[in-house]
Amino acid sequence: MTLEHGAPRKSIEAALTAGEDPTRKARSLKSLHQLWAEGACIPEVVRPVVARSWSRAGKLGTDIVPLDTSEIRERRQANEELNGLVELFKERLLSLATQAGNQLVISDGQGFVLWVLGPSAVRRRSDGIGFVAGARWRESDVGTNGIGAAMAERAPVQIFGPEHAREEQHNWVCTSAPVMNPATSALIGTITLAGSFRTAHPHSLALVSSVAREAELFLQTEHELKMQTLQLSTQLPEGEYVLVDVQGSIAAAQGYSVGSKLNLPMSMEEGRNWISGLGSIDARRTPGGWLLQRAEGQVSLQLYAGASLQAIVHSPGGATRINLSAKHWQILELLAANPHGASSGQLASLWPADTPNVTIRAEISRLRSKLRGLIASRPYRIVVPVSSH
Repeated sequence: MTLEHGAPRKSIEAALTAGEDPTRKARSLKSLHQLWAEGACIPEVVRPVVARSWSRAGKLGTDIVPLDTSEIRERRQANEELNGLVELFKERLLSLATQAGNQLVISDGQGFVLWVLGPSAVRRRSDGIGFVAGARWRESDVGTNGIGAAMAERAPVQIFGPEHAREEQHNWVCTSAPVMNPATSALIGTITLAGSFRTAHPHSLALVSSVAREAELFLQTEHELKMQTLQLSTQLPEGEYVLVDVQGSIAAAQGYSVGSKLNLPMSMEEGRNWISGLGSIDARRTPGGWLLQRAEGQVSLQLYAGASLQAIVHSPGGATRINLSAKHWQILELLAANPHGASSGQLASLWPADTPNVTIRAEISRLRSKLRGLIASRPYRIVVPVSSH
């Protein structure tokens, strides 16, 4: 059974066809799992989604150590989007899951299980394999499983019996679907129906897929309402502007050709900023977002390798030449080659391997003082147009 879960979703495939005998299917998969576990190549008959997961995850034997109760509570409270969907998931899935001898499992975007709901008999069995609240079930933690594969594939997945990497999970079927935030494309969580492999059915995959899609449509509607509220609550100027929320989603724009989202600097501050696609702008905080307007007077930076190494700052007031040391020149060259920012590792590569971090940070700080306002941090980047001569 192959399903299409709304464009541009990947094609998804159930582990069993309707009417297929789960016990016979599990028996046939056992030998394929054994070949892979013994180090042979993954057999071609293994479902592609499972073969990809086996290749990514490997055969892991690490212990599962769940978070404690307070950490679980903190993660639930911090994930407002997922929290707002729990009642929807329970309403749509819990009753049907219980009737089918399954439990409903809700995990966050990092793979931590936050809610396990359903029949106590199923929950007792899942306790025995560490499938409990607070446990993390990424592929890199416990090998191939429904949650981890759905996270990696960014698509609904059904993992049946011996398709799981670890043998203690071979009596299970897990049908999982990721829930994405349409506004940010971020994974906010995964919903899973889990139970005995004998309860496997292709309809389970269709069900979790449709509920995940419903949740995403709910998030999209919530986002649109939030954008409308942001626009109505902000006094907009008459000239050119862009109004965005704190994630960079655009609520309103005038005089700019923009899409639906901007990549805001991680260390966005009020005042002069440089934003790809907009250029030099003045940013002003508004409740729930930022009002961005074109900065008065454009500023640019030119790297000049003449008789001496110089940075030339061009502004409406003229050109200012700043002499640079060889190290400061190297830093600026690296930042110019990485307009979205350079990592600490990239910057550290400009020094000998045993150079203390405090020395590196001090040198960068001195350069930022020379070019005050033109180099941002976290990550370090040049916030005005830059050229070389």
